[in-house]
Amino acid sequence: MWYEILVFVLFLLAIIDLTVGVSNDAANFLNSAIGSNVASFRTILIIASIGVIAGAVSSEGMMEVARKGVFIPSFFTFDNIMLIFVAVMLTDIILLDFYNSIGLPTSTTVSIVFELLGSGFIIGLLYSWQQGMEIEFANFINFSTATKIILGIFLSVLVAFSTGAFVQFITRLLFTFDLDRGMKKYGAVFSGIAITAITYFLLIKGLKGASFISTDVRDWIKANTVSIIGVSVVVWSLITFLLSRFLAFNPLKFIVLAGTFSLAMAFAGNDLVNFIGVTVAGFQSLQAWGASTLPADAFFMDILGEKAKAPLYMLMSAGIIMVATLWTSKKARNVSQTEVKLARQGEGEERFKSNALSRGIVGLFLGIGRSFGYVLGEKNIDRLNARFAHDRSTMKDEAASFDLLRASVNLMTASILIAYATSLKLPLSTTYVSFMVAMGTSLADRAWGMESAVYRVAGVLQVIGGWVMTAVIAFVASATFGLIMFYGGKIGVIAVVLIAAATLIRSHISFKKSDAEKNLEETVEELKPALSEQFEVHKTEIAANLRNLDKMVTLSMRSLVGSNKDILLESTKRLGADEKRLEKNIKKAFRPVESFSVEDQITYAQLQIQAHQSILDIYTVANRLASNCLNHITNFGGVPRSEYLDFIIDSEDEIKRFIDDVRRQILADREESSGQLGEKTRKLREKFERTLHAEVAHFTQNDVSTRLARLQVSIILDLIQLVEHAESIYRVHNGFVNKHLKK
Repeated sequence: MWYEILVFVLFLLAIIDLTVGVSNDAANFLNSAIGSNVASFRTILIIASIGVIAGAVSSEGMMEVARKGVFIPSFFTFDNIMLIFVAVMLTDIILLDFYNSIGLPTSTTVSIVFELLGSGFIIGLLYSWQQGMEIEFANFINFSTATKIILGIFLSVLVAFSTGAFVQFITRLLFTFDLDRGMKKYGAVFSGIAITAITYFLLIKGLKGASFISTDVRDWIKANTVSIIGVSVVVWSLITFLLSRFLAFNPLKFIVLAGTFSLAMAFAGNDLVNFIGVTVAGFQSLQAWGASTLPADAFFMDILGEKAKAPLYMLMSAGIIMVATLWTSKKARNVSQTEVKLARQGEGEERFKSNALSRGIVGLFLGIGRSFGYVLGEKNIDRLNARFAHDRSTMKDEAASFDLLRASVNLMTASILIAYATSLKLPLSTTYVSFMVAMGTSLADRAWGMESAVYRVAGVLQVIGGWVMTAVIAFVASATFGLIMFYGGKIGVIAVVLIAAATLIRSHISFKKSDAEKNLEETVEELKPALSEQFEVHKTEIAANLRNLDKMVTLSMRSLVGSNKDILLESTKRLGADEKRLEKNIKKAFRPVESFSVEDQITYAQLQIQAHQSILDIYTVANRLASNCLNHITNFGGVPRSEYLDFIIDSEDEIKRFIDDVRRQILADREESSGQLGEKTRKLREKFERTLHAEVAHFTQNDVSTRLARLQVSIILDLIQLVEHAESIYRVHNGFVNKHLKK
């Protein structure tokens, strides 16, 4: 009964794995269509869904990777093989969900292979020790598979990026960004080549495992590949020429949609095994063991060395789950946005931060570019630049991240590379090829401008680093789960299942909260188009920041009086996070508001810059105050004398009232014409300066230690700055109201 339960768990895990896997892999076939805005999102999903179902149903469902591709099944007994499968599925779900949450694409093939390696390695090793066998890794692990996968990573990165950049460079050189003119000259031939590439890809990759394609047909296609390609180019070129000339047909849209269908079909037909292969292998292992009379620890899994197919109902069910995930998964869109933003034409808010390596790479290529400039000559460079001249405002679809030409090149190039590599049995990764082609075309299209290149390169490097880490994490995590279950038995299995469940639940809650905050921010910005209305949103945001600051300063000062380390630690964490958030918010000033006039845009941008900088300054001071107090308590600093503690308590109350006054006056658009706020500021500053003078006097008279004096003086100076920055925030808003809203 125990193993029946484990197989049931494997089926549940397969369903979850399908959802997290598709959420990550969907970017491979959706991004070109989404980024070019070729059709509505609904239409794109419909076409991709049809491709997924077609791929799942037509797949032959070979389970070789899960059954024998990585480990030697004949070495393992049934009880151990089930531990391997459970460890693999749990690790795969956690790993892919993590990458989905942070919005990074990875390879489901790499993850499943290294998970099988990790759990197979540790359980094979432990079983050998348990049985007193001589350790021979070749008896239970096929390390050549791992070598091929690693080779595939490097091949995919280098070949796909360079090929994508080259093809896009030549294509853009011919067409320029004036697509209407370019398509009249070269559109038919380009379309014929692109559609042929996608068709070839569909025949070689998408239908390679289809059960309805006989061996004779496959052999004929292989023997006549050149002829098929030649005829296809001519036929498709003629068809697109006639349709474009007489029916105003846009062949680029057809290329992008056909390519989306083709990649979706190939993905479902070939990567489906990554999600259900292990579960199917577990189910078939249970059937084989159940038909025997041997105990689980004596039944060796030679049967997994034989070829097997997944039942059609399983493939169909998996396809339906994949389609449902495409339509509902927000994490899938999160992953897609990473590639789309890295590939977008023009400037915008960058997700990734630059680093020394990205700056070094950009600097190197700028130097290479200057060298080529000297060789080609100024006139040739000017002609070349003219071919790549681009004004985003002239794009027919300003909502698109890039145009249909680049989307077509992405799909065409990826299709050719994957199909060709498949025919030569080279281990190129579909995920890696699709992503790196898109990055190469972006570079060639000059989407990475001078101001954005270091950030885009940093993003690409981070994604590639994530791919390497996928293999490492998959191996280590799966091996760890296998170790726990091998020694823990049933309790160990239950423990790792509960750990995985808790991890997924926590990830879901965290992502849901983050997504809700993001949606709220976007909604607020969309709902307030007019300057006065946008100002109301701005005031509410500033007031909320002041209220939060008020609480944090109060907590910090009270914690110093009470020597409460835990509260100070929490305060510094929250203030540090708020600082980073505010640094990001300053970028809002540079986001255009479509409904604003040029004058209103400038006015509002100035307000945003000044107000958010003042808020950032005041949070920086508050964070420094809390950090100094925390550092003092952590290092067992002396306790301030009672007079100073009384000053802290009084100041806390006065600061609280002052910030609250500023907040209420901003919300009410009150004008302090009598100078009341300025007078309050002056009195507080004078009080703090008197206390500062007294503290310095105590120090010079050796009434207080150096460390304690330094803390007390720094607190007073921070309080002065808090008051001044708070007044500055009010002055900015009062000036804006008087100058722009009351005229």
